[in-house]
Amino acid sequence: MAKNRLHLDIQAGGGRGEPWEVRWPRVSAAVERLTAAGATVLHEDVHDGRPDHVVMADPEGNEFCVV
Repeated sequence: MAKNRLHLDIQAGGGRGEPWEVRWPRVSAAVERLTAAGATVLHEDVHDGRPDHVVMADPEGNEFCVV
């Protein structure tokens, strides 16, 4: 399988300028909606001991991040 030619980041949390306590629930809610629509969680990236973003794949295997 070839790697994506384009990698998308979905900024659901409002940007890293937002406090983590505000941003992370938004990211989590977007991940739930995307999973319900057929996407798969590949892994959760952690920075400084807290989740930062989620790497997902669409039903065809194309990776994208929810930040």
